[in-house]
Amino acid sequence: MSPKKSALKWINALESVLIAKPSVNETARSKIAAFDLDGTLISTKSGRVFAKDENDWRWWDPNVPKRIDELYNEGYRIVIFSNQNGLNSDKKTKGFQFKIESILNQVSSPVLVMAAIQKDKYRKPMTGMWEWLEQNNGDVSIDKNQSFYVGDAAGRDDGWKPKYKKDHSCSDRKFADNVNIAFYTPEEFFLKEPKAKFQWRGFNAKQHMAAALPLYMPDSTPLVKENDGKNEMIICVGYPASGKSSFAKKHLIPKGYVYINQDMLKTRNKCIVACQAALSEKKSVVIDNTNPERATRALYIKLAQNANVPIRCFYFGDDEELSQHNNYYRAIHKPEEKRDVLSSIAFRTFKSKLQEPSVSEGFEEVKKINFVFDGPDSQREAWQKWWH
Repeated sequence: MSPKKSALKWINALESVLIAKPSVNETARSKIAAFDLDGTLISTKSGRVFAKDENDWRWWDPNVPKRIDELYNEGYRIVIFSNQNGLNSDKKTKGFQFKIESILNQVSSPVLVMAAIQKDKYRKPMTGMWEWLEQNNGDVSIDKNQSFYVGDAAGRDDGWKPKYKKDHSCSDRKFADNVNIAFYTPEEFFLKEPKAKFQWRGFNAKQHMAAALPLYMPDSTPLVKENDGKNEMIICVGYPASGKSSFAKKHLIPKGYVYINQDMLKTRNKCIVACQAALSEKKSVVIDNTNPERATRALYIKLAQNANVPIRCFYFGDDEELSQHNNYYRAIHKPEEKRDVLSSIAFRTFKSKLQEPSVSEGFEEVKKINFVFDGPDSQREAWQKWWH
């Protein structure tokens, strides 16, 4: 069945977000009633997890369209925020637009739709779509105390309700937390069911910050050996985005350590040559690569032993979630660094290869380096948000 004449107009305001605005001029409102789409407002008619086509949908509950109209009449602006990363062709995009028009033709009230189609700052739990809304809400400021978001990606575990499987993620709850508005699951909001237990899942930057970890352990030995007249080698070990480069640039390079990094030099052989040159000049060196395997570390250890130079290891730990968090933060929040979001393959590869460093390899000491965010308050607030 074809939808009625659309009450929406699709606009090209953001390259990576599909936006459908009501065709009627809507009065700006301070209260926002925001919803996820799939699994929240609608489910599949077929019972499949993913819709088979643009017609495979039904209301999540028969009461949904009536409730939307009630909220509008209560003074809320109605907004849908959805992640739609699978819309990677014109055919799929047009099918999604047809589907949205069909859905909203069954709602009397005007609804703004925003669908993030790439893994960038607009994808939930990141807040780019909400920020766009704030900037395009007329002259009216949004009252977050009276606004809310409803979504099914809420971090609930298997069996949170009899025969129900765990939620696929916690991204909707994280999105609301990032925005600082109230959050409800569809069951809580539409069916008035009690709140279910949940887990945030992933790296919780606020808890990490609250833990106030020391910069390094053990702290009975100094971080940098100074005034002893001897050079040394430091080999870093850690996930991509675990903080190795920032640490070296702040704590070691200013002390005269020669910085060797394979991302810059491109090949391991060039790193070896640069390391040999630095040692021959009696300079200290820091090897800033992931270095997960003993065999890789052994190449550098041998160079230091041949030069009669002591070797220490700075181990940045095995917290993949922390590193993934930093991966998204630095690529999306700090575009001036011109970093891409690394594929999860890079993290899985490191994890599969990791052999935890030990003094038995030839290290004088293995020092555990804890990630401590070191930036201005404006960046600290952003880092503490949920990034994936």
